[in-house]
Amino acid sequence: MDLLVAIFSIILILIVLVTNIIFIRKINRTKSSNYKYKIFFFLISIASISAIMIIGAIFQNTVLIDYFKITMDIKSYQYRIIVMTVILIINIIANFTLLKLYLKRIGKSKNKINEIELIGIE
Repeated sequence: MDLLVAIFSIILILIVLVTNIIFIRKINRTKSSNYKYKIFFFLISIASISAIMIIGAIFQNTVLIDYFKITMDIKSYQYRIIVMTVILIINIIANFTLLKLYLKRIGKSKNKINEIELIGIE
C-alpha cells in the first residue's frame, strides 16, 4: 500500500464517520433514537462505498476500455488521483443524499404511528 491509497482510505473512513456523526446527532434530537437505525445507516454507508467502487470498476472496464478504446497507464499517479477524486465526490454526494432520505423516512414513519395512536385514543 502506497501513500496515495492510504490517503484515499483515510478520506473514505472520514466520510463514513462524518455522515454517521451527523446522523446520530439528528436522530438523537427526535424522541426515538433506536440503535437499529444507527446500525442500519452505518451499513448503508459502507454498502454505498462498495457499490460506488464496483460501479466505477464496471464503468472503467466496459465503457472506457471496451467501447471507447481508451487506454491509460493504470499505475500512473494522474490516473489514480482522477479515479479516486471521482469516487470520493460521488460517495460524498451519495452518503449525504442517503442521510437526508433516511431521516425523512424515519420522520414519516414516526408521524404515521403518532397519528394512528391519536385517532385510536379519540
